[in-house]
Amino acid sequence: MSSKSISYYETGYCEFPAELERVAEVSALLKAFCQRNCLDETLWPQIDLAICECLNNAVEHGCEEDASKIVRAKWSWQDEKLWLEVDDPGPCYEHEGEATLPDDPTAESGRGYFIIQSIAESFKEEKSEYGHKVTLSFATHSRSDILDKTEEMFTMLQNLSNDLNLAYSERDIIAGLANDLTNCPAIESFIEKSIQRLRGIVEITQANVWTLVADGNLENAYHEGGEALEIRAAMIRREQACACMTVMASENELVVERCSHLDPTDPLYENSGCAIVLPIIYQRDCLGTIAIHSTEANQKTLFETALPLARTICQFLGLAYTSAKTFRHREEHERAQTQLEVASEIQQSLLPSSYPNNKYCRSTGRCVAAMAVGGDYIDAIEIRDVGLLVVIADVMGKGVPAALLATIFRTAIRSRLNLAETPGWLLSKINKQIHEELGHLNMFITAQAAFLDYGKKVLKLASAGHCPAILLDSNNKETKLLEAEGMPLGIDPSDLYEENLIQLSDTSRLLFITDGFYEAENPKGDMLGMERLLSAVPDIWEEGIDSVPNKAFGLVSDFANGRSATDDQTMMALEIL
Repeated sequence: MSSKSISYYETGYCEFPAELERVAEVSALLKAFCQRNCLDETLWPQIDLAICECLNNAVEHGCEEDASKIVRAKWSWQDEKLWLEVDDPGPCYEHEGEATLPDDPTAESGRGYFIIQSIAESFKEEKSEYGHKVTLSFATHSRSDILDKTEEMFTMLQNLSNDLNLAYSERDIIAGLANDLTNCPAIESFIEKSIQRLRGIVEITQANVWTLVADGNLENAYHEGGEALEIRAAMIRREQACACMTVMASENELVVERCSHLDPTDPLYENSGCAIVLPIIYQRDCLGTIAIHSTEANQKTLFETALPLARTICQFLGLAYTSAKTFRHREEHERAQTQLEVASEIQQSLLPSSYPNNKYCRSTGRCVAAMAVGGDYIDAIEIRDVGLLVVIADVMGKGVPAALLATIFRTAIRSRLNLAETPGWLLSKINKQIHEELGHLNMFITAQAAFLDYGKKVLKLASAGHCPAILLDSNNKETKLLEAEGMPLGIDPSDLYEENLIQLSDTSRLLFITDGFYEAENPKGDMLGMERLLSAVPDIWEEGIDSVPNKAFGLVSDFANGRSATDDQTMMALEIL
């Protein structure tokens, strides 16, 4: 049995009257044949020129343009050659040697033979049963079936269509993500909508988002599909060797072809399926990871189609987390600011709205907090028509905690006005009352309580570690510090506070202050100090009690020379009449 394969050559054949106008029609038939076999179109113009010259010669010379005579043309494509046979009833002429271009290139005679031999790979003339036959061959290439070419083109168009569909899907997803980022009130809703958009492209069996927390661990922020996570499984320790921590460390995405190949302790481990893990990055910060699982049957779609879109989702997630964090910080700041404003209003409401002015004395005061709220407290309370209780205090620290303790202290003072005429005993009872609260907060209060006896013009002064009051004699401009021994409130609940008795006159002027006054600093870091303040007291009182607050705070401001106060500043002026 022969093992030789079948050789098949597709051919074409036509007969036409010897008329020159028929040559173009035959050329068109041959061109269609070549196109069906997918001839390189750049080869056709040269081939067509040689073929037409050969057919023209058959009509003009072989048939002498006698339309009653017939020209026969046959062609075939064999291997990498195109063959053409042209038969005419004319005599056979032998051409000796190589064909050359005539001396006159424009001449009709001799030019066609030269063109044919220049273009054709082979040229043969011979006598045939019909008369005269010319055989030409042209170097081409391996023939292709038009169906193969069509299939190739269809595949190309299909790939292009898929790329366009993916591009449109990506565009729609990006537009949807931008809309979700604007309208989703919670980050969980944004993640859920993002995963839903991916589901339109690939089957997702499980999706997880892990976010970085302060201690370097990863906390599960979103879980969908599969079994519910146990509490202990909802956290990935930073030292744990797993896919998510690898992505966090490298900040590069990871493709897991077989989840079953992972360590069983890895949160991404599954008996089957594949996964992609991508970092969630905003600017230079890696905020966490997103892991998308699918079936092994959908691996190609997950890795090639869904992965680029998952990258886009990660970019939006990074922006969403950062926006949510910024919004939360702004919300917290606004809430804290509101709380501070409310606390400040409450604190201001607890300070005297007006100071006592009667036939025995005149008074005024001012409290300026270094922050929105402060820990300084001042009060002036008339006790029937017998005297005036003056209280000034400074809670250790600043801000809301100090203001809260100052409020507690005020409440305690107001609840024990029956002890106003014995300020030392008053401070002792209050110390015992609020000692526990101060101890829990590890804080203390310095305070000064003074009772002015209207009839005797005697001042009873008690101090719980507070700075001295300043006494000025308006006649001789002499100043004196008024002090009393005692520990700050909150140190020892059994402390008792002594009282100093100071005899006053109608030339006596008193200034009660907190340490923020004389501890004010200038840009060089120098403190105003008690000595500078004492020397300035006569000038502060020079224009009368109504000008004392402005002049006193003006002194501190001028000395600070633009440096912000680091402590609350409080003062009260008392003039004996």
